[in-house]
Amino acid sequence: MSLFQTFVDEDIQAIYDNACYGKNEIKDRYLISQLSYLSLSLTEHNLLKIHNLISETGVVYRQWALPASYTRNNKERVIEVPEVHCQAIEQYLDWYVVQDLPSEYRHSLNTYKGLSCKAPALLNDRLTEYSMSERLIKNGINKQPTNLRTKVNKILMKAGLDWATPKTFYDSLIINLGRGNADINQIVNAFGLSSRQVVLNKMNGNIINLGDALNRVYSRIKFTGH
Repeated sequence: MSLFQTFVDEDIQAIYDNACYGKNEIKDRYLISQLSYLSLSLTEHNLLKIHNLISETGVVYRQWALPASYTRNNKERVIEVPEVHCQAIEQYLDWYVVQDLPSEYRHSLNTYKGLSCKAPALLNDRLTEYSMSERLIKNGINKQPTNLRTKVNKILMKAGLDWATPKTFYDSLIINLGRGNADINQIVNAFGLSSRQVVLNKMNGNIINLGDALNRVYSRIKFTGH
């Protein structure tokens, strides 16, 4: 058994096929794409605005700076956007701009596809931003993405992935990048982590038993016999 499970291609496909349909299909598919490909915590996903993703002329950024005010450690960091997610943003925006949005999400300027700085990257089922819940802590108020977390959990349940949580997207991206031989220091910087050890712990914690490992050795070679 794994100490914790991560998503594989088949899991993400199952989410798209079994949990993203009906009037919210485009919106929900975009949500899964953003969770799958961007090196953000759930809170950071919740805070993201359309203006963070595109230029004034509406061109999707391949790389952009996450504002320090969005982050846990109050430090700006660079977010890399893979081509597959850039395409998802473009398709999503085509849908987004023709929806019946709150008036404060639009402006009269011919910039950012007519969307104001208040337009959230993620829309809930009522086509408004996901509200954050507040919790008192020692140093002030901590905001939690409770409503977004609930939405993601519902999608996972529909897809039959009841073992997963919203954080599985975050952990899976870190582990899959590590398996793909991405530089550990770059992973640390991309996620705003405290050290290399955080990445190594996640990768080393993704342990399977010997029997499963043996079954994967040369698994692509088919025994046909004579």
